[in-house]
Amino acid sequence: MIKRQANDGLHVMVEGIDGSGKSTVLKACREWAEERGATFFDVVSFMEQEQRLPNTADLGGANGLLCAEPTFCWIGRAIREEIIAKYLADSVSGEIVEPRYSGWETAQAFALDRLVLFRRLIIPFLRNHPERIIFQDRGLGSSLAYQPLQDTSLSTERLLELPGNAQTVAFNPTLLLLIRTEAAAAMARLAQRTDKQDEVIFEEPDFQTKLVQRFLSDDVLGPFKQAGTMISEIDGNQNIEQVAKEVKSALSQKLDFFARMKA
Repeated sequence: MIKRQANDGLHVMVEGIDGSGKSTVLKACREWAEERGATFFDVVSFMEQEQRLPNTADLGGANGLLCAEPTFCWIGRAIREEIIAKYLADSVSGEIVEPRYSGWETAQAFALDRLVLFRRLIIPFLRNHPERIIFQDRGLGSSLAYQPLQDTSLSTERLLELPGNAQTVAFNPTLLLLIRTEAAAAMARLAQRTDKQDEVIFEEPDFQTKLVQRFLSDDVLGPFKQAGTMISEIDGNQNIEQVAKEVKSALSQKLDFFARMKA
């Protein structure tokens, strides 16, 4: 596995249950970095338009990336449209059927998507470039939280054996922003969405309630702590302005060297 080195750039992952306020947090992250001179390339928009990961030439002079897992191309697209889709049509009858993929199969797909993202984009972009930064919507933390709730036989140890997950630990994120939001509040936000309907199997009240505690558990946070990733909890129950303020404060405290470098 490719390991993180002292001179590599910064990598911030944002985690939380569906409806926790990740979009608000990521927007605040981008604003914070842009105030310090960062220029961003939106990998998510590129993937949606081009159906591939960008290469070095596509990035231009950007020193910041906005990423997400699962990706929106290749393996990630199959995950979104097939593996975790809430409603699947039978290929023969056309009738709606229950999800047909187990927790382990889902975990394998996520890990492979993750491996490709790290090897083709994240690691090459950050390697030996301390002035660069990536903000990412979801990552390994989601796999460690979600898949064992799908399949209780799955342990953190087994999930970390998958190459993509092991690669994340080896090239560990600099900072994990964990959004704490009550399940009821998150579900209310999901119900009000008009511009973003994911229709995935995880957006159910009981599942969301279990996830709140799962994300706070050592099974999820332990691997990051052991790898040296800093962790900051964000109160996602606050209003948008308060959340943004808390996010920017956390970034300034944890990544003050980035602010000094860009000054």
